[in-house]
Amino acid sequence: MSAEYSTLTDEQLVVEFKSGIEEAFDVLYTRYADRLWKMIYGYTHDQDDAVDVLHDVFIRVYMHIDSFKVDRAFSAWIYRIAINCAKNFLKTRHKNILLTEKEKKRVELFQDEESPEERILRNDDMLSFSEAVDSLKEKFRTVFLLRFRERTPYADIARILDISERTAKWRMQKSIELIIDYLKDRDVI
Repeated sequence: MSAEYSTLTDEQLVVEFKSGIEEAFDVLYTRYADRLWKMIYGYTHDQDDAVDVLHDVFIRVYMHIDSFKVDRAFSAWIYRIAINCAKNFLKTRHKNILLTEKEKKRVELFQDEESPEERILRNDDMLSFSEAVDSLKEKFRTVFLLRFRERTPYADIARILDISERTAKWRMQKSIELIIDYLKDRDVI
């Protein structure tokens, strides 16, 4: 990747790509692939499925880049595409992986070396936490995943979801309350 392109804003890269510079798209891919994959994984709970959805996101971005208006934030546009692709994937997926299998894969992906006792406690807690997040209504879960997993600022969440920043903050607060209630109801906390 050329240093010249890595210093450009997302919107400048879009302009460069629209003018035929393929490397500009590569820079956008490098900037967003990991972050989007993590967010998508929050929907799919499966590494391979998250990769498939991520590829779909970038295919859509590549094919529809002409519809992007450079006076808007590219990050909001690409996150909206990623959220929609993840939702569509979940709607059309014909095989259901048991929640315990999904959680086991997620824990294996992110775990460090720990004792069997710690692993059992952690797996049970993480399974309950994952179930709590999955139980949220879509509008709350999306805000929670963007803020908690991606550490996306509220202003960016507001742009991505086309809501006010105040609404984004309220939805995050409500998400936390609902997760706590879910965990209390199951005597996890």
